[in-house]
Amino acid sequence: MRVLRGSWSGWGPATERSSITVGVLDGVHRGHQALLTELDSGLLRTVLTFDPHPIEVLRPGTNPRLITTIDERIERLESLGIDQVGVLDLAGIKSLGPEEFVDEVLVRALRVEDLVVGPDFRFGKGRAGDVELLQTLGRLRGFSVRVLDLIHDDEGVVSSSRIRGMVESGRLRDAESALDSRYQMSNIVVRGDGRGSEIGFPTANLMPPARKVIPAIGVYAAFAQVGGEVHQAAVNVGVRPTFGGGDLLVEAHVLGFSDEIYDEVMTIEFVDFLRPELKFNGVGDLIAAMRSDVEETRSRLAATATNMS
Repeated sequence: MRVLRGSWSGWGPATERSSITVGVLDGVHRGHQALLTELDSGLLRTVLTFDPHPIEVLRPGTNPRLITTIDERIERLESLGIDQVGVLDLAGIKSLGPEEFVDEVLVRALRVEDLVVGPDFRFGKGRAGDVELLQTLGRLRGFSVRVLDLIHDDEGVVSSSRIRGMVESGRLRDAESALDSRYQMSNIVVRGDGRGSEIGFPTANLMPPARKVIPAIGVYAAFAQVGGEVHQAAVNVGVRPTFGGGDLLVEAHVLGFSDEIYDEVMTIEFVDFLRPELKFNGVGDLIAAMRSDVEETRSRLAATATNMS
């Protein structure tokens, strides 16, 4: 897959005709996938996405947490068969009027022949362009515009903001359904205070990634990938109140695993919420709870195949 980065002005002129969709596509959820499925396979299937998130450009100082980093998004798009991804910085295009955006980015840089968008698509300076204008410009410039309905589930429109809320409230099964994949988080394994090893439940500790949505504080059944291998894991997201509290940390007790993996990258794939993080009266009660967590993790994951790649 080809990835275009940097200023859009250096991308073209394109030599291949493209079928394109445009958007942040955070999470590449089921609604996004409906757009991707409609891209014309006879053309260069192209996604225009944004990094940083447009709200960071429009409202400086805003740092939204994301379902997927740009690299995770690109990897997901490649797995779904996309041929080309263009990564736009809104700061570099926000001064372009709707016609300029179409002429310079879509037509010249990417040679659009087919454009697939949702009914709420807006573009150009001040979001002045809408679907009706886009269809008019398409007729004048010689490309088709297809407008697809939004995808709904039992709770309404499938959207990135809704999915972020699911993750933040610990509804990982619901998030998985809307994403069509499990929520993942990766970071480097760091040294903790060693208490897990002292009580017989060693943990691999990760600082919560700065830009990722953090699941609700609590204990989860999960899969953990490190060094190319995938293992079952009971994961605590929290502050360790039994030991006086501290900074938010993601602690993965990897079942049947004892290798030292400090400074290696671990990816955690959250499967199911088990219980809230609790303050226990003593270490004995904590150990009993962790034993129960491990058994519940095994039970929840027994019939669940990992989809990590």
